[in-house]
Amino acid sequence: MQTERSEGRWISSEGWPVMALAGLLTIILTVVSLPLGAFALGLLFWLRFILRMPSRHMPDDKNLVLAPADGVILEVTKTSPEEMSDQTSTGSGDLPTRLTISTALTDAQLQRAPVAARVSDNFLIPGLFGRIDDIETARRDNERREITLETEVGDRFLVVQFGSNTARKLVCRHAPGKFLNAGAPLGMACIGGVIDLYVPSGYRVDAQVGQHLLAGETILANRKD
Repeated sequence: MQTERSEGRWISSEGWPVMALAGLLTIILTVVSLPLGAFALGLLFWLRFILRMPSRHMPDDKNLVLAPADGVILEVTKTSPEEMSDQTSTGSGDLPTRLTISTALTDAQLQRAPVAARVSDNFLIPGLFGRIDDIETARRDNERREITLETEVGDRFLVVQFGSNTARKLVCRHAPGKFLNAGAPLGMACIGGVIDLYVPSGYRVDAQVGQHLLAGETILANRKD
């Protein structure tokens, strides 16, 4: 069974400050030069497209893990004890699987909750805004926001937003304690961000490197029976 949420014509709340700044720039450039104003207007339409809340068909199954962001999977990796010692705990038992997702400048930027869960932690770690080509260096040096989600059965998921040369603002709209349905708006890495999603070992990950994702719609993993 699937449910559809019709949100596609609206700008996400995280996108409005960007749209307001772009609108002001368009007005100023139009006064200075009509060609520059036309260029800025095109930029405004592009921002309107990527900062929207797209309509999605969301699977109605609490055992599924949905894509938290539009984009392409760069890595699907079993984590190491050394890595998890520096990360928020994702529960006891075997180590989780890490999925790295890159959102392009042409993708919808809104990020969504991968599962129905409560926000148990949300904090920003200051850092650099370097290029994301070397993902290991970016994980070590770049600014990041870590968002921990805990399901009703105690499974813990970690979503890590990374800053980059294009993603200068990492946003999560929810404070700890907030319960989110699967596919609910979570936040945004403005613009063109990369995120890591840590999936607990109790889930079978079916996603593959190079797979293109739609946030809140593409299925990444299934809870094991």
